[in-house]
Amino acid sequence: MELKLRMMYDNPDALRMFRYCAEARLPVVLHLDYEYDTGQTYPRPSWWYGGGIEALERVLQACPQTIFLGHAPGFWTHISGTGVDPVNAYPKGPVTPGGQVVRLLRAHPNLYGDLSAESGLNALSRDPGFAREFVMEFQDRLLFARDDYDNAHLEFLPTLDLPAPVLSKILSGNALKLVPLERLQ
Repeated sequence: MELKLRMMYDNPDALRMFRYCAEARLPVVLHLDYEYDTGQTYPRPSWWYGGGIEALERVLQACPQTIFLGHAPGFWTHISGTGVDPVNAYPKGPVTPGGQVVRLLRAHPNLYGDLSAESGLNALSRDPGFAREFVMEFQDRLLFARDDYDNAHLEFLPTLDLPAPVLSKILSGNALKLVPLERLQ
């Protein structure tokens, strides 16, 4: 389930739901997004979701038993230490040290990364050298998912020259670890 709400994700009601998800062994995909002036109301209105990376950190601390998958431009923009670009949801160029995503993944074993959509692909493809090191370090907590209907991710991931077992974890193994097939039957 992807949670995409215009509320702070550390709201007490949300925390109760997240704690229930932990008890039910249901991972939660959190869509984080900042307000960007898109100049349009559709398909990408100028809305924020979740309250940003600070709210995510508070949620990770408050619900250590819940598995969260960081997702969307507001999450992946923090892969780089440059922080949020106020006009571009999909920043380009090399990833700089000090990214909050890396720090949070290191500090919170209940955080995973959902690589789906343009945001996940952009986070990796903007700096392939960094991407390979990032994927190797967090290979047990990154998941391939579908939020677009193209093959861009499947075409990009092999360019990182990942060992076959690592690629297998990303493409399916990590998801099966979180939601085993037996639970789907």
